[in-house]
Amino acid sequence: MKKLIVLLLLAPFLGSTQSYDPLSAPNTYASKGNPNYWKNKQVHAAYWQQDVHYTIDVKLDLNEDKLEGTERLIYTNNSPFELKELFFHLYQNAFQPGSYYDDLQKNNGRKNVYGKNESQLLGTQVEGLTVDGQSVKTELDNTVLKVMLNKPIPAGAQVKIDLKFKTWFDADGNVRRRMKVFDSFGSKHYDGVHWYPRIAVFDAKFGWTTDQHLGREFYGDFGCFDVNLTLPSNYVLDGTGFLTNRNEVYPPELRKKLDVKNFATKPWNEAPSVITPFVEGSFKTWKFHAENVHDFAWTADPNYRIGEAEWNGIKCYSLVQEPHAAGWQNAASYVAKIIKTFSEDFGMYTYHKMIAADARDGMEYPMLTLDGGYDPGYRGLFVHEIGHNWFFGQVGNNETYRASMDEGFTQFLTAWGLEAIDGDTIFSYPSKSWYHQKFRKPQLARETRVYYGYIRDALVFQDAVLNTHSDGFGGALRHGGGYGHVYYKTATMLYNMQYVLGDSLFLAAMQNYFQEWKIAHPYFEDFRNSIIQFTGVDLNWFFDQWFTTTKRIDYGIKKVKKGDSDGAYEVTFKRKGRMQMPLDFSAYDENGEEYKYHIPNGWFAKETDAKVLDRWIGWDKLKPTYTAKIKIDSTSKLDLIQIDPSNRLADVNQLDNRTNQKMRFRFDHRLQNTADRDAYEIFSRPDFWYNGFDGLKAGVYFEGDYFDKLHFIDFSWWYNTMMLENTNEYTGLLRGNNDIYSYRLKYSTPLLNVMEGLDFGLGSKFLDGYFENKIWFKKSTKSNKSSITLGFKTMYRPDAESLGYLILPTEWNADQWNNSLNVGLRHKYKYKYGSGEIKLGLRSSSLLSDYNYSYARLEVINRNKWKKLDWKTRFFAQYGAGDRWAPESQLFLAGANPEEMMDNKYMRSVGFTPNSWTGIGSDLGHFQYGGGLNIRAFAGYLAPSENEDGLVRASYAGFSGASFSGELDFNRLIGWKPRKLSRSLHLATYLFGDAGIINLNETYESFELADLRADAGLGLALTVKRFWKLEKVKPLVIRADFPLVVNRIPATESQYVGFRWLLGIERSF
Repeated sequence: MKKLIVLLLLAPFLGSTQSYDPLSAPNTYASKGNPNYWKNKQVHAAYWQQDVHYTIDVKLDLNEDKLEGTERLIYTNNSPFELKELFFHLYQNAFQPGSYYDDLQKNNGRKNVYGKNESQLLGTQVEGLTVDGQSVKTELDNTVLKVMLNKPIPAGAQVKIDLKFKTWFDADGNVRRRMKVFDSFGSKHYDGVHWYPRIAVFDAKFGWTTDQHLGREFYGDFGCFDVNLTLPSNYVLDGTGFLTNRNEVYPPELRKKLDVKNFATKPWNEAPSVITPFVEGSFKTWKFHAENVHDFAWTADPNYRIGEAEWNGIKCYSLVQEPHAAGWQNAASYVAKIIKTFSEDFGMYTYHKMIAADARDGMEYPMLTLDGGYDPGYRGLFVHEIGHNWFFGQVGNNETYRASMDEGFTQFLTAWGLEAIDGDTIFSYPSKSWYHQKFRKPQLARETRVYYGYIRDALVFQDAVLNTHSDGFGGALRHGGGYGHVYYKTATMLYNMQYVLGDSLFLAAMQNYFQEWKIAHPYFEDFRNSIIQFTGVDLNWFFDQWFTTTKRIDYGIKKVKKGDSDGAYEVTFKRKGRMQMPLDFSAYDENGEEYKYHIPNGWFAKETDAKVLDRWIGWDKLKPTYTAKIKIDSTSKLDLIQIDPSNRLADVNQLDNRTNQKMRFRFDHRLQNTADRDAYEIFSRPDFWYNGFDGLKAGVYFEGDYFDKLHFIDFSWWYNTMMLENTNEYTGLLRGNNDIYSYRLKYSTPLLNVMEGLDFGLGSKFLDGYFENKIWFKKSTKSNKSSITLGFKTMYRPDAESLGYLILPTEWNADQWNNSLNVGLRHKYKYKYGSGEIKLGLRSSSLLSDYNYSYARLEVINRNKWKKLDWKTRFFAQYGAGDRWAPESQLFLAGANPEEMMDNKYMRSVGFTPNSWTGIGSDLGHFQYGGGLNIRAFAGYLAPSENEDGLVRASYAGFSGASFSGELDFNRLIGWKPRKLSRSLHLATYLFGDAGIINLNETYESFELADLRADAGLGLALTVKRFWKLEKVKPLVIRADFPLVVNRIPATESQYVGFRWLLGIERSF
């Protein structure tokens, strides 16, 4: 008996003498046999980290979606400090009204909707917490629980913390959460993540890390978990650690029935079979033991079916909902390929298993990833989430503080793994569409998963500083505010470190870093020191630039000239960006022979088969140019110089990286493809259009840009055939010599070297009898919520024949220049129930104009949501002045003026509507284009009003006025969604109302307002969302409005209420 008592007293301290066995109790994490225990490898002399041993026993309440149980934590204080308090994270308390996360979401303009449990503030509740058997005081601040200790924990001491807790699942709200329950084909699916009270990390950098959970990242102590999970017996469950009673919960006969191969031919989403029926009151307990982990997660679903593969003794499982099993047949074997790739390239996987689960998610946990989709689409997701078990799972950095070290490193692994397993092109099955097969561009793994995300922002100075707290990217949600660059910029940095160090040294350095910090907690400085110390290369300049600045790489070839002898050339490079790098370049002669060169930027030169030239030491304004002297075969001529043929250097603008600028011509297929960063892309296609004056127009269309960011060109040219022309009475009288051709040209680009957010553009057109030229500058804020535009515009119609194109030919003067200076301000905003936009416009006639007028206009559009209703409102006001107004630029009562119509291809000319629907007369018209005061019922109507002198004047157009319009949309309430047509068509129904007033006086008279006019009615809007396979063709909206009520009876009618109709292109606002 005495021996037994002694053994029990010594039990907590026997771990160091036990043989290491991470798969079964007792806890051997801190034993001398554990090669991954921090004390057994001591990354540096001053390093320490805390140890944890959780023993958790919980049961799931299926009716309340609640976990309830007990937790015991043995906490070892390995720090040199005395601890006077403890802190725990209760992550699920973030997802409820009044939380810090709730406040952040509201301040981002998001309207949160909470589920049943969330609304009742049911997250994680802790009861009866004791430390070494004694009750203690606690203080709860949302997701952080502070424990006030009765006595401090000395350095090197150990305490036992016991508590009871409850944690609730939820899924009915709209706040994104990872611990969730959802319907899985009639059963409840559970993802048990961040579900238990988890002690905060106390480390050398921060002390206690007590960040409130704001929906992003995590940080935990390494140690041991013994977990018992009790659920209804029909569930299939797995999670972190070794399932010690696997044969009990999955006896061979049951395991055979659950095998994913049994469902290889099952139709997608067909109802699942029932293998283990649900029996009320029947439960199973799954028992897990895990070591060298900092978290424990699990997933459970009665419909899970199991796939299994193995590599090097490591079990690779897939858990897939049975209705998806046909798309997951290779999931387990693909998991094994990922484990093999990263183990061989970066360091051996520590654990005994890995699971990929079909769980409507994309998230990583030790030995478990929650995923979705099907093969081959899920491959990139698998590679990323499983890759996290290297950077997050095994190398346990503080993600909350610096998410780059896990998300960015894993994004790098994503491209690396996809290339290693499937090749440089992302694998996909051939499309069933011949059009997609012909024109869909193959997706390069490294470009799409790494470089594209970084370059698209860095090119226009919108990348972020990596050395930023994960919750510190402007308070934005998800990947906003630059947070996405913890993925893309970091991954790009690692490829550029490979470029700097050379392939073999880079890989050796990464392997050393992984081995050094496996099952430990590195920070940025630790990674930096590890790489520098291992390689012996001063890379401080490299890490300073990438971690702490938004400097960018931009080199160009300035000039090439012949040298003093045959085959000799001098190549001058210019560093245009602020980030310095070594430079690889190649020279090619006319026979295709390649001559490789390397320019170091310091004393280190990587191992390379290129000729190493003199150093180029410089940054910012120091040594911005460098001239390389090269030599090729004296009997040949130089054909090409190209910077970095490997395309690893993250040069943000490669247009000057070759001596013969690379232009890539393609057919304009109108498919969404990833842009190339190594060439200027030009797309062209035949182009046809029509109007009633020119008839059929046949021509060609070109558009071009660099990386969807610079030097946008949009050009069309048509030959006007006069075939199928459709003249009306007016155009017939004006018929003369038609324009032989038409063109439209637009160019725009950011002025990156002048000012951030500044764009320049110009346009010219001779189209449908109309000349227009304009030039503008636009300054936008970094968030793109606000902008100001300054521009100059000229408009001209040369003769009476040119008026024959117009729907309203009497509302434009021939041979009159309408030149103007224009200023526009725009601001977008969000609020609790929706979003809005304010537009302020100022115009004044300018030099050489035949008119003299000016105006200021304000437009405010709000889009609101409430339950299943959507409503939009528009307020518009304009004040104008001047003694000679251009009729085409006047303010129109019922809709857009002729100037605005010129920007819509359906409205700028006759031919698309019957002549009787348009014009201005004594009857209401039947065609309307949104704009102006937008009192739509009075489209085409003279709108006579009596002035103060008793004279009746038309008020369909003026120069000052104000209006308000509203539309209540029932789409989400009674939306029309035909099964086969919903991808292509959408029908919206709505009620509308408009009211407004316009001036009645002439410009030389005293200001006077016409009668208030208003309408109300019902509207239908049919949207053609897609045209065959053409993804980039804009949707077409055809609108039918029925203004059943008007407040002013038209001259040819007798009732305020009556059936009236009109059609329109696009919604009215």
